[in-house]
Amino acid sequence: MIPPTLVSQSAAVRTDPEDYLESLLSETAGSAGSLILFGAGPLGRYTLAGLRKVGVEPIAFADNNSQLWNQRIDGLNVLSPTEAVALYGSRAAFVVTIYNGSSPRNQLRDLGCQAVIPFAPLFWRYATVFIPGSGLGLPQSILECRSEIEACHSILADEISRKEFCEQITWRRTLDYSALSTPFDFHQMHFDPDVFLPMKNEVLVDCGAFDGDSVRGFLEQRDGQFSRIFALEPDPGNRAALEKAREILPSGIRERITVSPYAVGNHSGRVGFRATGDVVSGLDETANHSVELRTLDALISEWRIVPTHIKLDIEGSEPDAIEGAADTLRKHMPLVSACLYHRCEHLWQIPLLLKRLVPDYQLFIRRYAEECWELVCYAVPPSRLVPERIGHEDNHHPNALF
Repeated sequence: MIPPTLVSQSAAVRTDPEDYLESLLSETAGSAGSLILFGAGPLGRYTLAGLRKVGVEPIAFADNNSQLWNQRIDGLNVLSPTEAVALYGSRAAFVVTIYNGSSPRNQLRDLGCQAVIPFAPLFWRYATVFIPGSGLGLPQSILECRSEIEACHSILADEISRKEFCEQITWRRTLDYSALSTPFDFHQMHFDPDVFLPMKNEVLVDCGAFDGDSVRGFLEQRDGQFSRIFALEPDPGNRAALEKAREILPSGIRERITVSPYAVGNHSGRVGFRATGDVVSGLDETANHSVELRTLDALISEWRIVPTHIKLDIEGSEPDAIEGAADTLRKHMPLVSACLYHRCEHLWQIPLLLKRLVPDYQLFIRRYAEECWELVCYAVPPSRLVPERIGHEDNHHPNALF
């Protein structure tokens, strides 16, 4: 059953998202024209680029990394937190452009900063440049998908998943941070032993292998007990880091890991790719760089393998990759762990797609970071269900979502 508090919070949808930022700034004496971006990493730079498109120029970056202090990033000075608050703490709004931002927000308040806000309200305010690419959506667009949302809620396999799903809908419609539960352990992401049973002869196809972080997480759990890993990473910089990480592994491990340069989707061919060498690289038809796009069905046939786990963290291309793996999913029914947070609508679209392709999949949702980030859908074949997760609970009411 959905907790009554979540139902009431979900009803408090924001009807004026474009004005929400101004209301926050008014409450804290900040100004939309006087912004400090706290966090000069990929999210901070993405935010700066978007603001410039709408004619908003922040005053400066602030960052906890002392190596960045007094440097310029994308033409903007980087200040220490102490200096930034001393200079602007009473006359500028500090927008925390850091994922998992609760600790930095508390840090700024402790330093005496008067106007501290998350980046999400800023993205709402300037939706034309930040949505849908940021993973957020506007409240009305979520309401328009009510039937799909209720259908998705009804197919989730356990109460933890349904509760998380309700909390996500609430937060995405209201930006009410009190609606969110504590995330699960980040180190369990994609390989959560609470959700599925491991296999000694696992064949992992890691799509979006980045610098090898998920491979490392997998290996830490398996103690050498796996068959093969096929790590796909199209970004040249990320792939170089992945290859380097592979080379330092013991030979008995290293020889069972294959690194490939492909992006995955629902067709084959050359496609534009934003090669940034970090976590925000991805398909981009406007980019000058291009990579080879393949379907998982074609690759798996070419490799002559039977995958047991397909992991998808590919910056919003997850639905296309799933469609390009349809034959594999139906024939072999591998475990799938797919990220849900790159676009708002993926929260309900990806589980519905997986269930449509393979009705026997049991679907679970787990979140491993704050807000909506590191949110994963697990499609688990019956043979790999953790015993206490077997079977649906019938005492939930999808209509209570709205």
